[in-house]
Amino acid sequence: MAAWRHEWFPNVAPAVNMQLPGMMDSMMSMDMGKLDSLNGDAFDLEFIRQMIAHHEGGVIMARDASAKATRAEIKLLASSIITSQEAEIKQMLEWQQSWKTN
Repeated sequence: MAAWRHEWFPNVAPAVNMQLPGMMDSMMSMDMGKLDSLNGDAFDLEFIRQMIAHHEGGVIMARDASAKATRAEIKLLASSIITSQEAEIKQMLEWQQSWKTN
């Protein structure tokens, strides 16, 4: 993506937009301090809890990109992100249920 940005917009200053759909959702769920304080099963469950929300934000962002992008590369990337992160969310939810019952 960095190469695309440089090729397509060589003279544009770097930007981070926390207002993009999904961006705040995906970052607000991350609590590295909490993860640092946990070990074992508690860490595993907290990690996937945070990653589920993070991935959900990524899916929101990718859907927005898919709807608004004009470049085929971005649309393809967005589609790939949606597919892979939805599959990972499903897997993590299954783990979460399984690990809670053990």
